[in-house]
Parts: sequence; C-alpha cells; structure tokens
Amino acid sequence: MLTNNQKTPIYFDAEIVGDNPQTVDSEQYDALQVQEHIAETDSSITIIRGIAQGTFLAGFQITSTQYLYFAGSVGMFPAVIAGLPVGASLAATLCYLRFNGSIIPEVSDRKKLAIGVTRTLVLGASSWKLIGDAQEMDSIARRSFSVVTEQVKTYERIQKPKESDYGLILGLVVVVSVLVFFCLRKK
Repeated sequence: MLTNNQKTPIYFDAEIVGDNPQTVDSEQYDALQVQEHIAETDSSITIIRGIAQGTFLAGFQITSTQYLYFAGSVGMFPAVIAGLPVGASLAATLCYLRFNGSIIPEVSDRKKLAIGVTRTLVLGASSWKLIGDAQEMDSIARRSFSVVTEQVKTYERIQKPKESDYGLILGLVVVVSVLVFFCLRKK
C-alpha cells in the first residue's frame, strides 16, 4: 500500500506458475490482464451479435410471411418461406465445422460458430411460431370454405343430389356378367 510520504514507486514482479514457470514484468502482466478481460467481453459480444443477427433476420422473415398473407397466399406456402432462413442459417453455421479425416468435427472459428448457433435458434423459434400460425390459418380457411359452400347452396336453393344405389347395381351387373361368361364358356 502506498502512503502519501512515499516517493519511490514500488515494482511488482509476477510469475506464472505452471508447466513452464517464467517471470513476467508489470507491463506484460497488465497486457495479459487486458487481453483476458477483452476475451471475456468478446464472448458476451459474440452472443449479443448472434441475437442481433437472428432478430434482424426474424423480422425480415415475419415481414415476408405477413406480406404473403396480405397478398392472399393461404396454406403452407408461407410456412415454407418462413422455414427457408432457418435452413440457410443452419447450413452457414455448419460451414464452421471441419472434418479432417475424423468423425468428430473440429471448430474452425468458435466465435462465428456461436453467432451461427444463436442466429439459427432465434430463427427457429420465429419459424416455429410462423408455421403454427400458418397451420391455424389453413385449418380456418378449410373450415370456412365448406361453410361458405353450404351457405351458397342454401341461398341459391340448390338441393343435394339424391342418394342412389348405382354402386350396388353396378356390382350386381358385374357379378351376373361374370356368371353368364362362365356359363357360356362351359357350353
């Protein structure tokens, strides 16, 4: 501890204990501490960058899907469009894995892999929500189509076709014709 009366600076020597003990001067020690702090900050920035990229792409994904809904596209087509960014992000993320003659992959760039995984997870969550919405809209459209058809038939007084036994009659004709064919063949 320094007091006000001390005029000479105090120098500390640090030593790294491990397999290769070596002495480090104060400037190197400070530089190592700064680099360690930057590395810790970098990892949190990497995650935030992945979330930011995923959020931006999810917004684009939602906007394009909503545009398809407004354009009148109903069914699973908007859901497929919502799933494309997830597949593209997953493919881009897998590019950071290298197989160098081994079954177990090696990571070529950990930061970019972390960004890609975070981005893919955000897009996957967004896509899951959009696909659920598309399925719900599809089921509503299917139910409303049959309701509208019935309302039009009622309004125009179109009667339902009468039930007939054409299938039964056709089946009996086929059986009788096969029996007649066999009877004529024996003679």
